[in-house]
Amino acid sequence: MHKLTKNKDKRVTMMFNNDLWEMFKNACEQENSKPTPEFEKFMLKFLANKGLL
Repeated sequence: MHKLTKNKDKRVTMMFNNDLWEMFKNACEQENSKPTPEFEKFMLKFLANKGLL
């Protein structure tokens, strides 16, 4: 799992509604976090729920 979050060699472009993105960024700031690690947490949880990890 550590390898999956530390070796960042893939850059992706994602499209979001501007209001949604701003709300997400603000929520991350309130948690003293940044969007990238929060997306990683979401992706890992999603994969774990699918039995892929």
